Amino acid sequence: MTKFTSLVVTSLATLLIGSATLATNMQAQNDDAITLRVPFSFTVGEQSIAPGTYQFSLLSNHFLLSVLNVKTGDTQIFTVRPELQRAPDQRGRLVFRNSEGSSVLNEVHFPGTGLYSEVIERRDDRRIEAKRSSTGDSITVAQR
Repeated sequence: MTKFTSLVVTSLATLLIGSATLATNMQAQNDDAITLRVPFSFTVGEQSIAPGTYQFSLLSNHFLLSVLNVKTGDTQIFTVRPELQRAPDQRGRLVFRNSEGSSVLNEVHFPGTGLYSEVIERRDDRRIEAKRSSTGDSITVAQR
């Protein structure tokens, strides 16, 4: 009886893990993604990113942003917070803010949704001062 119970438990565990993996893959295929060419260097969180073509996509929980360099295949993951917007964007776009002469990715807007993703940055005095000094000073990169 113990051998049978162990076999059933092992089979169920394998089935659950396989189903979770399949569900994650299916969810990842349905997530919003935009591909944009960013013609300037920019910063996301603590990471500096070179100019290039990038695919921005939300991972299954919508609290993580994947930034894939289309040319090199390098991927970086950043924490984001979903926020409501007044009207859905028809095109995907990125919003950067100017912080001490550097372009910092602030928002990622995915087409056809009433949400956008705001990049979460580590809090420190420098960020608060930079945010305070850059009101109204932003750059937008949009899909055609």
